[in-house]
Amino acid sequence: MTHQKSRLVHLYNETPLENLKPVILRYLSSLVHPIESWLEDHLIKARLFRIENAEEETIGFFALEEDCLRHFYVDLPYFAQGPKLLEEIIQAFQLKKVFVMTQDQKMVTLISEWNFDIEKDACFFIDVDGQNPLPTNPELGTMREALQRDVPSIRQIALDFFDDASSGFNSLEERIEAKTIFVLQESQDILGFGIVEASALTPTIVSIGMFVNPAFRRCGAARTILVGLKKWAYEKGLVPVSGCWYYNTLSRKSLESAGMIAASIGYEAVLKGKETLPLRTGNPPGELVE
Repeated sequence: MTHQKSRLVHLYNETPLENLKPVILRYLSSLVHPIESWLEDHLIKARLFRIENAEEETIGFFALEEDCLRHFYVDLPYFAQGPKLLEEIIQAFQLKKVFVMTQDQKMVTLISEWNFDIEKDACFFIDVDGQNPLPTNPELGTMREALQRDVPSIRQIALDFFDDASSGFNSLEERIEAKTIFVLQESQDILGFGIVEASALTPTIVSIGMFVNPAFRRCGAARTILVGLKKWAYEKGLVPVSGCWYYNTLSRKSLESAGMIAASIGYEAVLKGKETLPLRTGNPPGELVE
């Protein structure tokens, strides 16, 4: 006689990222589209908790950032307990928000049982142009890797845009040393810069982005940079993704002009309480069960 393992969730414990990689990779593979570097940075820096079953096997995890649930996942055989477990976590940690990205269909389903206000946060882009990049205007110069001698010019134009700590880098100089910054230049004019950030969790994914010199905006420089970065990614055997603030319509248009589409929206669900469903005997209008 065989004994089926219990599907009852037993407990959860705060756990380092390294010990959670197998379940995190299962989570990432369950998403409709891969995540980009901004999402990945939040996941890596969050407080991570392992979800175990009665046999102390890891069957899920969740990530917290202050009063916000950033990520939540349980393996499919345990998903029936997802609504109850999600409610338990929200109550136990007194969470006020849940971050939702629409490429995470399970979270979209779970959060639908709650009442909440929406604070739109970001758009996440995938490429539909593929390895046949769109043509660009050759008069807009050529792309090259940035050099350390470019640092003063980059900072003069982009200020501290490339100094934010992310993807394992803490400065512009470190990014240039790792060959992740590119320059679009025409003669002596610098039109803008490109940036690539390799995924720390999914080796085949790379996030791309750009900054255009204000003096050369609205002339196709952003599109040229992004198309160039996509070409670079495909030549390396990588899949490019991107993201931007939901209300940054200029970046959204630039990404779309380069052959990318907003395939997912990220928002914070500001919780107002879980909906209490009435008991019914059938479909609406249905007879209430006392």
